[in-house]
Amino acid sequence: MSEGYRLKSRNAVLVKDDVGKAKPTVYDLPPEGHAYGRSDPPDMEGAREVTMHWASHVPRRKPGPECQDFRKLNRLAAVSGCTNAQELAQWRTQNDVRLIAKGPAGCLPKVIPSDVIPSFAYGRKSRPSTPIAAVVGNQYGTEQEDALEFTYKKLAEDNSRPNGKRVVKLTIASKQQIANARSARALIDNPPPPKDEWKMSKFKNVKGGMSLEEMGRSASAPTLKA
Repeated sequence: MSEGYRLKSRNAVLVKDDVGKAKPTVYDLPPEGHAYGRSDPPDMEGAREVTMHWASHVPRRKPGPECQDFRKLNRLAAVSGCTNAQELAQWRTQNDVRLIAKGPAGCLPKVIPSDVIPSFAYGRKSRPSTPIAAVVGNQYGTEQEDALEFTYKKLAEDNSRPNGKRVVKLTIASKQQIANARSARALIDNPPPPKDEWKMSKFKNVKGGMSLEEMGRSASAPTLKA
């Protein structure tokens, strides 16, 4: 049996594979560009729509007076003698029991601001965002330059006047130095009265037993008589 016959035959036992290659198939397959499997329909909502759009939660509508009270219907149907689902369905078509809204069990709930104003927000207000456009566009620098130029113009106009007086603004340190100098000058011009020497209260009215001459004389000096 030749190799050509083996390759052309549709017998899976006779067909042999080459080294490094897959075994040739014995079935009629589609061309090489064919894709196998089921093609899924494209998803209209991709990652961009999911991440860039936030779908807020929509709460379910609470039952109101237009809804039926199924608990009461079932109780009335049981009292009427309905024993199976068919009889219950037939009985519901002939009887209509609406839901009655329940009143508050305790005290009335307190009214909060968000109940009156839906857009009301709680919490501490955060700082405003940084005006990047004003920072990049040098808006603050331009404003300061205009204010400084206006100050220089006003100062030049004041100096150009014939009788204009120039007011020198003093700092806190210079004001304090001027006040200290004035106080020192006032003490020199008007000195305070001399203070008495301190003595104990019991010795204030006691006179000394020695005179100034005796206190100034040395103890070793001889006593000279005329």
